[in-house]
Amino acid sequence: MPPRLRLRASRDFRRVYATRRRHDGHLVAVHYAPNQLDHPRVGFSVSTKVGGSVVRNLLRRRMKAVLRPVLDAAPEALDLVVVARPAAAAAGFAELEAELRELVGRLVSL
Repeated sequence: MPPRLRLRASRDFRRVYATRRRHDGHLVAVHYAPNQLDHPRVGFSVSTKVGGSVVRNLLRRRMKAVLRPVLDAAPEALDLVVVARPAAAAAGFAELEAELRELVGRLVSL
């Protein structure tokens, strides 16, 4: 994922969480806030409650793969934080993809 599409600073994550706007799913929650840029950015939060480092990194890579084409086509200037839930560790790629596309699709007109 290109650096301009990544959300990495703690202050940016805190700002997104502070807006208290989110869409919840069974596998993930998507927090969102408008940004002052002309493109969307995304950050991922995968707690140790989800699993060990191998599981967390696999889940993060899967979420990036799902969101990469969505963010390239998104005209809205939003900051997104995708928070994985423990159930996401046992979910297949197709199930995770369907839920992420549905939740992010509510925010981004594709």
